[in-house]
Amino acid sequence: METRLHSFVTLQLTPAPADRRLYVLNGIGTLRLTGWASRTATAEAGGLAWQMTHRGLLQPVIEASDAAGAIAGEYRGRAHRGGVLRWVGRELAVRPDSLWPDRYVLVEDDRRLATIEGRGWGRRPLSLRVDGAAEIEPGLLLFAVFVAGTLAQNAQGTIVLAA
Repeated sequence: METRLHSFVTLQLTPAPADRRLYVLNGIGTLRLTGWASRTATAEAGGLAWQMTHRGLLQPVIEASDAAGAIAGEYRGRAHRGGVLRWVGRELAVRPDSLWPDRYVLVEDDRRLATIEGRGWGRRPLSLRVDGAAEIEPGLLLFAVFVAGTLAQNAQGTIVLAA
């Protein structure tokens, strides 16, 4: 069973100093970008791991599979930034939070759970704010970060090449 976040917290997904493809979300887990143009990743938290894959540009689909290969999460984008995110039976939404393509909110039943801000993958960290008493499993949070980072990267038209 995964641990959950239960209070307001601000976090940063920062690149690991010795490995530019590894990002650390202190106290939560890690996200390792893999594949060409960083379209796949491996997330780890609390002894669990998920493989995240991304396909499509105009209407992206991103999936997170657990170690057994079962789909734990799925994001289906819409043509205009944002879309539906499903995680282990929960249905949420990822929506733009500003006119700029670098801030997204994770929403469940019109309740803001988290705000994710960043310009895709690079040296600048992605910032996260988990709002109120939102209960967000670490795997869900890492998946939402990967989705938001990918959307921001796509909106800017940038490509991150493998090391």
